[in-house]
Amino acid sequence: MFVLLLLTACNKDDETVTVDAPKGVATVTFLVTPNGLGDNGYNDAAAEGIFAFANATGTRLRLLLPKDEAEAENMYRQWLTDNATQDSAVMILGSSVYEGLAQSNHAALTGQGSRVLLFENDAVIDGVSTVLVSHYGVSYLAGAMSQGFDALILAATEGVPALEESIAGYRDAREIYAGENNGKPCQTTLHYLADNEMGFAMPDSAYRYIVRRADEFFFYDEMVFPLLGGSESGVLRYMNDDEFTLSLMVGMDVDQSGQSSRIPFSVVIRIGDVLRQCLNDWTSGREWPGHMQFGMKDGAADIVVTPNFFRHLNLWDNRYADPDTFQRLYEKYKDEAMKKEQTLPLPSL
Repeated sequence: MFVLLLLTACNKDDETVTVDAPKGVATVTFLVTPNGLGDNGYNDAAAEGIFAFANATGTRLRLLLPKDEAEAENMYRQWLTDNATQDSAVMILGSSVYEGLAQSNHAALTGQGSRVLLFENDAVIDGVSTVLVSHYGVSYLAGAMSQGFDALILAATEGVPALEESIAGYRDAREIYAGENNGKPCQTTLHYLADNEMGFAMPDSAYRYIVRRADEFFFYDEMVFPLLGGSESGVLRYMNDDEFTLSLMVGMDVDQSGQSSRIPFSVVIRIGDVLRQCLNDWTSGREWPGHMQFGMKDGAADIVVTPNFFRHLNLWDNRYADPDTFQRLYEKYKDEAMKKEQTLPLPSL
């Protein structure tokens, strides 16, 4: 980010960060999702990969920071108008929330090397390449590693493909490996925080929901699987406020081991590395296919176990009395999770 700020200037009127590029110079424009940056997770990881590419190659980078989806569509339409005949101009649409925008605004680009890339999506869209990191296998692995605990899947909103894939993987593993605790079968609960995209930007609501849920139990010891974007900070706040809670949380999108002592392992989606690879292919003249898919087998998704997890807890129990508990579970189920992921059908292109 520091390097980017050295190379750019901020225009607060239209919420863009930009440098005007001379004609014939390659440019990359990143249309960020509303409230996307600053989540310490998926969106920031994506931006980091794009920033790293721009810094390493000297490619001009422009960020578009819309207040809402309506403004995002106006920005996208303007970019299509300005770049219809330009050479070497790339638009990166940040996440699947922009699928409808891409479908309804045809990317008729005639410039040499000009492209539109939509990530976190596998839709077939004329004039647009899509890229997806499968969340199924790594979520399946997280579900298997959550055995012995009741589990709460707390998701931002219903119908987002990446979230639904994560939910499916986690639940499929839990159906097999949830196990028992104190002689009772462990349960899996799914709750959606909101009925629209605002669920990704409601940390206070996430915090209040967890507090209410904890109040229902004498000992609250669920494993929370958060699919919340920026709202996840509310769950982290609860975990850090109540240092004597027995509940745990799966870190999400990046290694979050430093954000709470209650995170035994993190689901890591290396979307920044994937986007950087796509952009490097673009500058090398390699054609993007209609759809690109990555997963655990490519190293694009994995689980990172928190080192010395048990040493930082005020309370722990016999489910992880062995300091290598979660590492052993990771090693036991990783190959199975990868095989499960590879059996998923690819989209029809």
